Amino acid sequence: MNPVLRGQDSAMVDSYLPMNGSPNRQSSLSEEDVRAIVRLLGRVIASSGDIDAKRRILMEGLCDLVKAESWVWCMAEYEPDRAPSFVGMVHGGFDDSRFARFVEAMNHPAIADVTRSSTLELQAKGTHLTRTLRQMDPDCLLKSSSAAPYWVKANIGTLMVSHRPMAEGGISTIGVYRQVRAPHFDDRETRIAHILLSEVPWLHFRAFPDQGNQEIARLYPRHRTILNLLCEGWNRKKIADHLELSINTVHGYVKAIFLHFGVHSQAELISRFTKGDGGDL
Repeated sequence: MNPVLRGQDSAMVDSYLPMNGSPNRQSSLSEEDVRAIVRLLGRVIASSGDIDAKRRILMEGLCDLVKAESWVWCMAEYEPDRAPSFVGMVHGGFDDSRFARFVEAMNHPAIADVTRSSTLELQAKGTHLTRTLRQMDPDCLLKSSSAAPYWVKANIGTLMVSHRPMAEGGISTIGVYRQVRAPHFDDRETRIAHILLSEVPWLHFRAFPDQGNQEIARLYPRHRTILNLLCEGWNRKKIADHLELSINTVHGYVKAIFLHFGVHSQAELISRFTKGDGGDL
């Protein structure tokens, strides 16, 4: 079973997550910043790699510029009253153990309270937005929520996200993360991220491979966590080990996931989320 989150975790959260201070308004970019942005965009454009390779070049360069340690780029569904659901993750800066904890934290139902205001803003404006944790959660709801210990266990103290709506529904979403005890992202770093990520529309996801991807939100959080790891290519034993579940429990979750999406194997599931079900051909 999943380990019990004991009372000491509350103290861990208080000591590890950043304090909610006033943001730095000195956000104008220097000539050096602008040159760094142009150089990075040039590297991405000149790269001979595929689209995922170009995303990696961009994100690794962005993390260097804004002093982030890890990142994720994926497709997502956001609704005001439920936790976001994610699929198609490209990521960097995580080892396997930390990534498993990160996926658990992202799928925790209490995240809905933290993302509600930014989800409503995204729905109202319908345009590319980049927001820090302080902007999304000025009242520090995450810090006092039942999800907080999961973020601490994933060694994530603060974050910045950039959302670009996809034409047929859903969001191409990017997150960059700092470890516990690290300072919040400031206005300058947010502006650098937004300029970079809004200048490469051709690198963003355009649409879910098929409508089935938008059924992820109907799954329970644990099912979504295991779905994300299956789509990473993890086998059942590896999932069981990293989530501290029995292999039989994982078998049960996998069976339910296969049934939900009408597939019969992990390879078929991964294909469903990368190529679709063929209904567009």
